[in-house]
Order: sequence, then C-alpha cells, then structure tokens
Amino acid sequence: MSHANGYADFARFVEQAAAAQALAWRGMERVADLQLQAMEGHARAATGLMADAMLAPNADTLRAVLARGEHLQREGVERAATAAEDIFDVAVETATSLGELVGRPARA
Repeated sequence: MSHANGYADFARFVEQAAAAQALAWRGMERVADLQLQAMEGHARAATGLMADAMLAPNADTLRAVLARGEHLQREGVERAATAAEDIFDVAVETATSLGELVGRPARA
C-alpha cells in the first residue's frame, strides 16, 4: 500500500504540518511585534521633535530643536538596525525549529 509523501501514518503528517504552521505563525507574530516596536519608536521621536519645533518661541530655539533632529535620526537608524538584527535572529530560530520539527518522514 502506498503512503502519502512517504508517511506511514497520514495523521502524523497532518500533525506535523499543523505544528509547522503554528511555529511559522509564531515566528511571523514575533517579527510583526519587532517591526511595530521600531515603528512606535520612530513615531514617538518624530512627533516629539515636531511638537517642539511648532512650540519654538524663536529662531535660536528652533535651530536647537533641528540640531536635536539629527541626533534623533541617528537613533532611528540604530533602532532600525537593531530591529533588523532581531528579525533575522527570529527567522533563523524559526527556520531551525521547523527543520528540527519536520526532519525526515518516517517510512513504512
């Protein structure tokens, strides 16, 4: 008797497929959380800078606010790089876990 994809037990195949999908979804959820955290940091920095710029009473204060914007831009790049590194780590961890989970199918 032939077996689907070399699996002796179709129920086991379905279990593995469901577990793999759940693992992939958890990885994607973690990636989305990391991206949202980075975006929130960017938004907070930008809105704070804009609020300070709009409330600047004179040109000297506005220049100081804009100079601070350069520093905030560097922080934003660092935040983005950290988020990208964390996302890469999650992707590697998820791929490794998927590889361990799936492995080779059991032959009859």
